[in-house]
Amino acid sequence: MGSIINECAKSVIEVCEKHCEKGEPVDCKGMFGAFTMDVIAKSAFGTQINSHNDPQNEFVRKVQESFLSFTIPRFIFSILVPTWLLKLLPASLNPMLLDKDNFFRDVITKIIQKRKETGTRYNDFLQLLMDAAEENARLENQETAEDETDRFGSVSNNDALSAYIKHKNITDTELLAQCVMFFMAGYETTATVLTYVAYCLAINPEWQEKVIKEVDEGFQKHKEMSYDAVREMKILDAVVSETLRMHPPATSTERTAVEDYKLGNTGIVIEKGMRVTIPTLSMHYDPDFFQDPDTFNPERFLDEPKHPQYAYLPFGAGPRNCLGMRFALLEIKMCISNVLRHFRLRPHATTKVPLEYKKGMLLLSVNDLPLSLEKRTDVK
Repeated sequence: MGSIINECAKSVIEVCEKHCEKGEPVDCKGMFGAFTMDVIAKSAFGTQINSHNDPQNEFVRKVQESFLSFTIPRFIFSILVPTWLLKLLPASLNPMLLDKDNFFRDVITKIIQKRKETGTRYNDFLQLLMDAAEENARLENQETAEDETDRFGSVSNNDALSAYIKHKNITDTELLAQCVMFFMAGYETTATVLTYVAYCLAINPEWQEKVIKEVDEGFQKHKEMSYDAVREMKILDAVVSETLRMHPPATSTERTAVEDYKLGNTGIVIEKGMRVTIPTLSMHYDPDFFQDPDTFNPERFLDEPKHPQYAYLPFGAGPRNCLGMRFALLEIKMCISNVLRHFRLRPHATTKVPLEYKKGMLLLSVNDLPLSLEKRTDVK
């Protein structure tokens, strides 16, 4: 996957070069959105899109329309109407079903059909699902290890997807649904986090210089922005972690109680089947968990974290945390590393400090984020 991410990052560098030469600010949200779309299309479906140079590509337009179509009325409808009733409604009357759904279904169906006809195999997410859909396909874990929980609340060897497809044949409908969800979940959120990381680096130049130094050292050692290179970048990891604390794309997460649970001595009982909403953003700014929470301070994550384990939940926690967490983090770190290898990020006159979030549901996002670019002349 690293080679695919680096290949897509080259397009980001080209966009930065053009804006730098013209002395114009770059819209980070749009640039990183095109990058994440290219990465997912290539790594998940083996499809080349080139979103930077072809923004009117039908695939690109349909993805963007899908996010714009999920309006507040649709969100309220999804909350108020029982799931069983939604399933009974015909497609023409169900506001949760969009015309774009048919487009993605047709695209993925054609890709699957072509692969089956030609017998061509790819090393991507879609191929993994196709193998699982075969009657006798079974994936076996190559390694076993004790569970190890990291700062993001995930179990390091908990490959939920492999466990799922190892014991269950996936239907065509499930395969299509997984592909669409993989694309939707990985596009907007990762682009948003990349935008926030760029913003935090631009307004905190002292931390940007530390990351640049680390990036240069990593490149000198590994000769490229590989998986091994970014894995060793502790300062970059801390910067990304602190950015996710201050600007988590998902402001809350939900869990359903599997049994009755009494909250200490409060007398409050969470009954089985009850849905619990966890206020991620509020917890990340709670001074009981994070000292001086309004200050950008990656030092919090450089040493052993001092906050309680479940006070930091940018990706959820446990076996049902974000399935694409590790891929998203790799994507974010490799892209930012490539950018900082060539440029310094600076606030533009039109950059809003502090950030102004756009109105929406579920995701904490911005409409755009203009930043200036300074071509590096001290590349080692």
